Amino acid sequence: SSSSSSSSARRGRGTSTLTTRAFVPPPGRPSGKAKPEDDTNFPKPGDGVKIPIMLNNTPHPREVRRWFYEDCSNAIVRSVTGENPSTRVKAKVEFPEMNTNGDVYRIGTFLELVREIAMKLAADGKRVRVCVQGSMGAGVFQGLPMGLSGVARILDMMDWGEAEEFISRGSVGGDVPQPEDDFFIIISPQNIVGYAVMPRLLEMEEAAGDRPIIMINPKLDDIPSANNVMSARGRGERMEYVNKWEEVYHFRLLYRLPYFFPIYGAMRKAGAGTKWELYKKYGMMEAEEYRLERAYPAGEPSSAEITRIILGKR
Repeated sequence: SSSSSSSSARRGRGTSTLTTRAFVPPPGRPSGKAKPEDDTNFPKPGDGVKIPIMLNNTPHPREVRRWFYEDCSNAIVRSVTGENPSTRVKAKVEFPEMNTNGDVYRIGTFLELVREIAMKLAADGKRVRVCVQGSMGAGVFQGLPMGLSGVARILDMMDWGEAEEFISRGSVGGDVPQPEDDFFIIISPQNIVGYAVMPRLLEMEEAAGDRPIIMINPKLDDIPSANNVMSARGRGERMEYVNKWEEVYHFRLLYRLPYFFPIYGAMRKAGAGTKWELYKKYGMMEAEEYRLERAYPAGEPSSAEITRIILGKR
């Protein structure tokens, strides 16, 4: 009995503490009822788009690819044309057939998207140069990123339709831009071990002047090597360079890495100065749907914020 009375006393003290202690708000937050921090990020009625469903089914049906081609190309074309065009822009497009980290990546899908963008830019007689970086390095150490191997050859064989005379091909470097060029599209520029593509990008930027350059799915992360190329020294400047390019389109699916199934939602941005949209996936198979949960005007939300909204965790 002494044991049970001791236990009751402990429970009593705990109850007393919870009921009598006043709530102390965290530093920086005014006293009173706590307000959700993301009230201003709730979408308005009618916001958002209808994202295709069953995206883990590959190869994708033609209408699914078409949806992404239209969504991405329209956002890019709006951003680099008009009265105040953006001149240094990038797009990240990672639905399954364009995600190089997955095993269903399809270079044909990537190049079909490039063709859609180029043909829309050339629709009114503008000249577009589609660029893919050449080999880097010297001698036996010369090479290309695996994801770009053979891409230049495929570009040479592509059918550009009625825009054929307005679209030309090039590599990446200061000698690429020509006086007649109006737009430049760079396909997935990336570093390789021992060599950085950034110096070539800088040279090309300088030669292009204020003409728009569009990078699609750039991979400019550092790849350290034994000869200290892309080492810690200068990393801040390199990251600053990457971040100065405006991200005018972004689409990626949300997973619990390292797995690519199931899909939990999607992150989307479609246009310069537009909000970042966070979608949560509901239902299964044919009953799937993506609902817009939040829209962030200030920039891409953090991983913690995405987890909190999608998984309901704090």
